[in-house]
Amino acid sequence: MKSALTLFAQDGESRHLLYANTDIDREDEPNEIMNFVDYWTDVKGIIEQTLVFDSKLTTYEMLEKLDIDNIKFITLRRRGKKLIENANSISDEDWIKVDLKKEKRKFNKFKMYESYITLPRTNLKVRQVIFKEHGRQLPTFLITNNFEIELKTLALQYANRWLIENKFSERVHFFNLNALSSPVMIRIYFDVVMTIVADTLYRLLADDLKRFEDCTPKTIFSDFINCRCKGEVVADEIIIKMKKKATTPIFKSNEIFQKSYPIPWLGNKKLRFEWIS
Repeated sequence: MKSALTLFAQDGESRHLLYANTDIDREDEPNEIMNFVDYWTDVKGIIEQTLVFDSKLTTYEMLEKLDIDNIKFITLRRRGKKLIENANSISDEDWIKVDLKKEKRKFNKFKMYESYITLPRTNLKVRQVIFKEHGRQLPTFLITNNFEIELKTLALQYANRWLIENKFSERVHFFNLNALSSPVMIRIYFDVVMTIVADTLYRLLADDLKRFEDCTPKTIFSDFINCRCKGEVVADEIIIKMKKKATTPIFKSNEIFQKSYPIPWLGNKKLRFEWIS
């Protein structure tokens, strides 16, 4: 059974999936970040956002190429024994105490140490920020070529990375993205495309549900979608009768779900929702 190495890119603010590529060869994996850059440049013309990604995605050489192309990035550095020993040897008075008071996080208080280094095998100079007492046993090493961003903002972006990863892992579980395998490769391509379509639809639906805007597709499905329904075609209308649930008032409170909408590929028949006991 053939499996596929796949890269997904997600917008940090809207949480929409922006890019996906599957069936990536292992030897081409470090270059995939540049494929995303080429794609996003074709779409937007310029990349103004800071790219945040895992340390295993690419190599130091590719990071240097991103810097040459004036693309800002934040990533983690793989921590070896020597790096950890060096971090542990830093005196306590050199660490900066950070308190993200307004952020609803389990570990708002932690320590940071900032330095400037040149990455091995390159001429790339970056900011290295070490985190400790942040809920993990070992220190975490973050590197970035963004020298203008404030240290506290950098800490927030680092913290948001873990939040995005947690939600992405929920998406992987819900859409079975960890089971992309098939003897026919085109079926894997189809699964990836339909996953992006489905995730986008769930995200757009969540935006219209008060107090559920930040919920994952799994929560939206269980609280709103997963219920008994009846479909009826009456004249030029398609009426979907949904069984009432505890969250039905949230549906009904939004006028978007009280209107009917023509469906072009169904002969412009109008789709309307009703809720029944």
